[in-house]
Amino acid sequence: MNKNDKTVRIVAVTILLTAAMTFMAASAFYAFVLKARSTAAFPGSQKIYEVLTLLDREYYYGVDKEQLIDTALDTMISSLGDPYSVYMDPEEYRAFYGYLSGTYAGVGAVVSWDWEENAVVIVKPFDGSPAQKAGLVKGDKVVKIDGLSLEGTDLDGAVAKMKGEAGTSVTLTVLKADGGEPAEVPVIREEVHIPTVESELRGDIGYIAISMFDPATGDDFGEHLQAMTDGGAKGILLDLRDNGGGLVPSVTAVADYLLDAGEVIFYTQDKDGKRADYTADGGGIDLPLAVLVNENTASAAELLAGTLRDNKNAPLVGKTTFGKGVVQSTYPLSDGSVVKLTIEKYFTPNGNDINTVGLKPDYEVEPQPEADEQYQRAAALLEEQLR
Repeated sequence: MNKNDKTVRIVAVTILLTAAMTFMAASAFYAFVLKARSTAAFPGSQKIYEVLTLLDREYYYGVDKEQLIDTALDTMISSLGDPYSVYMDPEEYRAFYGYLSGTYAGVGAVVSWDWEENAVVIVKPFDGSPAQKAGLVKGDKVVKIDGLSLEGTDLDGAVAKMKGEAGTSVTLTVLKADGGEPAEVPVIREEVHIPTVESELRGDIGYIAISMFDPATGDDFGEHLQAMTDGGAKGILLDLRDNGGGLVPSVTAVADYLLDAGEVIFYTQDKDGKRADYTADGGGIDLPLAVLVNENTASAAELLAGTLRDNKNAPLVGKTTFGKGVVQSTYPLSDGSVVKLTIEKYFTPNGNDINTVGLKPDYEVEPQPEADEQYQRAAALLEEQLR
């Protein structure tokens, strides 16, 4: 046998062995992970198992298997290019759920995300919160948490990193709103209850501000609204500025107090065009309304602003809203981690798609540092209707 024949045989045997190993690995992977049907949707998925097997068997330095899988899943979901679809490990999900539940241990601030700088933007520190005690103010940007860059993460992941056990410290690298060099700001975490609704009777106007929508927001709003009407309010000014959204059931609960039964609050459409209407089942109020919005009014808050304009002709005053008009659903995995995926789009009752474009106000008013011109304009509009 010459050398070339021997080489051909070695190559042929290698191919056959590789094919056999691939077949066995793929079969195991399909049976255990993809449950048969998903192989049609992802015909190349066996490569994942092949690489994991190679790393486990051959890689000289060894691997942290849990970290490897978490990183791979995070990269997989990130590759979708959708900022709202994310993978969360069990710890991140617990922190995310704690924030939505209205109570958590952390720094205590309403925050948003700067996509260009990969930074957490402080929108509003809560009164008496660790953030306020540490000197954080509106407009400050957190670019690192405990020395780690936020590159490659998102708002949910960053918020999870700022949370932890009450009494522990987290160091935030902050670009201050007034300029200057980045500052290292240590913050002692505390148990934080998020006050989502505040109100004040201002003459004939009942002013109600909602900072986010958590499980208690609907009931709290009902109590504040009752207090305003009992106090003699003849018009309601709803402040949704810097409200980044929250739980959709809480939005519908608030809308039930303001809309007539049967009115559409919003509707959704999935990727197949299937429409689902969400309608009010409350009694509504017979008072004029105005709504304050700004660039940080997002998601669920945009839904409420949109339905009040479409159904009640409530003028929107302020700045164009953020433009998050997509629905996410969470899918738990076997180890307590979660995949959060965009599954539908939101539309206002009149069919407006707000995603990426937001709601343009009826009266655009720039914020002023010395006086709340946006509030004054909205209040003036209400007062005109009350004459």
